[in-house]
Amino acid sequence: MAEPMSMREARSLAIAAQGLSGAPDSTVLQTIDRLGLLQIDSVNVFERAHYMPLFSRLGTYEKHELDSLSGGFNPSLIEYWAHEASIIRTENLPLYKWRMYNWRAGELAKGNDSWMAQQSDLLKWIKAELAEKGPLTANAIEHDRNVRRGNWWGWSDVKRGLEALFGIGDLVSGGREKFSRIYALPEQVLPTEILNASISADEAKRRLILQAVTAIGIGTRADILDWHRLNKRDANHIIDELIEAGSIVEMKVERWREAALASPSTLEQRVDSKSRTTLLSPFDPLIWYRPRTERLFDFHYRIEIYTPEAKRKFGYYTLPVLHDNQIIGRIDLKNDRQNNYLIAKASWHEDGLPARKLNSSTGALAKHLAAVAKWQGCTQVQIEPKGNWALELAAHFA
Repeated sequence: MAEPMSMREARSLAIAAQGLSGAPDSTVLQTIDRLGLLQIDSVNVFERAHYMPLFSRLGTYEKHELDSLSGGFNPSLIEYWAHEASIIRTENLPLYKWRMYNWRAGELAKGNDSWMAQQSDLLKWIKAELAEKGPLTANAIEHDRNVRRGNWWGWSDVKRGLEALFGIGDLVSGGREKFSRIYALPEQVLPTEILNASISADEAKRRLILQAVTAIGIGTRADILDWHRLNKRDANHIIDELIEAGSIVEMKVERWREAALASPSTLEQRVDSKSRTTLLSPFDPLIWYRPRTERLFDFHYRIEIYTPEAKRKFGYYTLPVLHDNQIIGRIDLKNDRQNNYLIAKASWHEDGLPARKLNSSTGALAKHLAAVAKWQGCTQVQIEPKGNWALELAAHFA
């Protein structure tokens, strides 16, 4: 095992690998190639999750640059269950065929108890409907069982069927329409070479692990396996083989109980660089695995969407603030689209932040919030008086 690495070095390495320091990426595809994927989430109180990591790395960009890369035949980007629901390179979709196979095998193992087995006629009808009419959103499919059930997130049988077929690979994503997924038959979207691509489960996982090791910069086995939600029982042996082959290097990071892993090329290129000041989406790859966020940044973070308002400590949908290679606070941000206001409903810096760093970071964050507002088409930034950072931030927008 190599010489111990300091926490400062580990942070710098992780941040640089993520494209959050140094010269910013120049294109949407460059950032996606760097990260491997973008997680999708429906919450839109400020901005949907897949747009934010791009802004944190590219700066101001047009969201249609991302949207235009999906949809149609042979798109550059497509969706599948990679981390969670995620945007990936279309050419990488075959790397998840083993997951589609496992999903299908799980349904078959249930026999007649499987919902898919019980709904085989409906599923055949859905595929025939798409074959006749082309790619469609769930709402565009006319069927007497396309009616929501239960509360607001309840799915109709048609939507449930579409998602089940999407999971096993019988359907693919054909882009989105007003954030609703468009479902398509694979041949309506994918070229022959991707449709017919054959790759073993172990080889696919090997490539996904190497992609994660490069994207993460430095991390534990758990960090790396979480990137593509791989199961340690059937992926740990692949990491062992990659270590033995020298494709992954084991390191010791200060205060980490477990061994850290990195690619040799990452270690050769490491530089002691400082991060830019930026807000991070709750689902930014730098922080989406909360145990890693605590281990690497000593930052305990949870979104409080499902916490009753009276019990929330920081706010409904707080975004962590990255500054000078540390996560120094969080902002509960809302886009008031009706009035074109960017509203910080609560602003918190971490306890114990030195006064000098508080002063410098406040100015940097205020400048960043102004850029965020411009990107969002907001004409004003409004800092509400909640949180231990609100007073200082508000002074910059008086």
